[in-house]
Amino acid sequence: MENHSPCPQPVPEKSRPLRLSRGMKIFHIWMAGLSALFLFAIPIAIGLIPPIDYETDDLLFNVGVGSVLAGIAALILWAYQGIDDWLGRRSNAPARNPKRNQ
Repeated sequence: MENHSPCPQPVPEKSRPLRLSRGMKIFHIWMAGLSALFLFAIPIAIGLIPPIDYETDDLLFNVGVGSVLAGIAALILWAYQGIDDWLGRRSNAPARNPKRNQ
């Protein structure tokens, strides 16, 4: 017999997503902001500044390269922490086949 009710069907245990904690949501927001700042905002702002002389131009170039390297480091840290958290949540997930009441 098929169920034709308009209510959504409950999601089976196997396909239910693992929820992020509030702290991890805040971490992802901060890391997205820092990555965008270091990889896009600072280099673009430096590119808009007209160089006064060669020394200033070299300094701005070095700051831009340092900013991009810091952005890449932030992305690596973000990916490592995200995978570590995912593996931790996956290992702490409730058992898929709980024992029956004894």
